[in-house]
Amino acid sequence: MVTPETLARRSDAAAAQVAALAEAYRRSGEAGDLVRLRDGRIRLGQGIDGSAPTAWGDRRQDPPPRDLFTPAPGTLPEIDARALDLDHLASAMHHHGALIVRGLFSPRTAMAFRHDIDAVLDALRVFLDAKAEGRDADLPTAQKVLFQPIPNSDQLHKGMGSAFLGLSGAVGTLLSPLVSHRLLDQFETLGLRRLLQRYFRDEPCLSFYKSVLRRAEPLPHPAEWHQDGAFMDEGIDSLNLWVALSDCGPGTNSPGMDLVPRRLDRIVPPGTDGALFDWSVSEETVARTFRDPVARPRFDAGDAVFFDHFNLHATSSAPDFTRPRYAIETWFFAKSRCALNQIPVCW
Repeated sequence: MVTPETLARRSDAAAAQVAALAEAYRRSGEAGDLVRLRDGRIRLGQGIDGSAPTAWGDRRQDPPPRDLFTPAPGTLPEIDARALDLDHLASAMHHHGALIVRGLFSPRTAMAFRHDIDAVLDALRVFLDAKAEGRDADLPTAQKVLFQPIPNSDQLHKGMGSAFLGLSGAVGTLLSPLVSHRLLDQFETLGLRRLLQRYFRDEPCLSFYKSVLRRAEPLPHPAEWHQDGAFMDEGIDSLNLWVALSDCGPGTNSPGMDLVPRRLDRIVPPGTDGALFDWSVSEETVARTFRDPVARPRFDAGDAVFFDHFNLHATSSAPDFTRPRYAIETWFFAKSRCALNQIPVCW
């Protein structure tokens, strides 16, 4: 029988191994050590089974936090990145279902990640072209750190669908050893790991499938509304961080995101009223179910929004959106309440 103490020791051991791999890369700067660090995070994430205990208790049993926001109808609570703390995050999530954080990334950092995404998608195209032509798809070292499939993990790649194939201008963050490392370093610099520890009352992990680098072209038609929880296990504790890397939304020429500005605690029935997919929610269902106007915020490069797996949202569409939108999406879970079907990865 596996005891709680054994599970806790496994979690501590995995964290120590990731730290050792990260230190090896910092000392050497070698591409091979960077790839081993990425692979180690994924391999050690396989030991996360969603049952490891936390000494901090289940935050979902706490009394509701005080509501620190009074957003106007059709808007979401927002704060400057310098004010981001547990009180504001917990309050916004509990009462409003999302929190916009202005200036989470600096303009310079946002620009650097835009360039990274272009480079990763270029490396992915070289890889896929070689595969399609039946050639050896072994990339040069400079491109291997930008894009490198997971060794002996065809099922993982298959599960990523279009994110892996790059068909939608997206690629899984963890498929880039370099960019995933830079991103996690950026999160550390921002104090995000500590914030998530306090929010979850647990160690955070991230999702292999739901961590994505995006260069999204404007849609020729309205996007389908959806809740990410429709694809995930039940009983989870999640938080998504979506960071705009280019100006997008109203007043720009790039699509932003539409969100229902309300805290939800259930999955809205999908696949009805003309919804295109069995996982999506139609415009008619959204309009009938929610009286408040939909939130369509403008994001400047570096702005971000937090929401969880119950949030109902869709990519914005409009005739004046003519340029691609760059963004990074990272889903986090409490290790003891993670969505195993989304493949947890050790931070």
